[in-house]
Amino acid sequence: MQQAILDTWFEQVSQPYLVLGYGSLMSADSRQRFSEIQVPGLPVMVEGFYRAWVTRSETEQQTYVGAIAERGASLNAQLIPASIDPALEDREKDYRFVPVSLASVDFSLPAEQARALGDWLSEKTLFICETLDSQPADTSFPVSQTYIDTCLAGCLEHGGTGEARRFIQTTRGWQHPRRQDRDRPYYPRAAHVAPAVLQQIDALLSGAGGA
Repeated sequence: MQQAILDTWFEQVSQPYLVLGYGSLMSADSRQRFSEIQVPGLPVMVEGFYRAWVTRSETEQQTYVGAIAERGASLNAQLIPASIDPALEDREKDYRFVPVSLASVDFSLPAEQARALGDWLSEKTLFICETLDSQPADTSFPVSQTYIDTCLAGCLEHGGTGEARRFIQTTRGWQHPRRQDRDRPYYPRAAHVAPAVLQQIDALLSGAGGA
């Protein structure tokens, strides 16, 4: 699967930017339908940032994950070729695009694939969306279940249960107020998630104390 992703990038991607998506951008369905990002993402680990439920959307009255710089911290993400266009800027309006060095990203690829990707990325710029204002979720700005579902469905799709567990384990602030909105999604970029995947998500959250 990783080689297929790299082949697609090398053949189809010409833009000079890649984004380290660590929230709902990890879902192919969400990013394809709402941000017109059609190319696949590659699971990676990013050093020097932690993820937490701290990004407040005043307009949507809910809280998302945000990345905050911290030495020694890490989070899992997907490296995604993307044009930083008005659609993506609007999606990430509560964040700032911060450059990330190639040395801070662990691809966990075989040596030959890693060399080929490193050469290709040497002419690209990598960005992560750092939260603009860190505020924990509260009852007025809860976390929507469909947002959690979108993030974890993306993890399961690209890396299985191990990747989903890494998301849970490397995210701080799980003891937050939560809006149960699966019947009527409040999150405006919610992915289509199959019932069987929702069951997986519930089991993972319950087992990790994120329920």
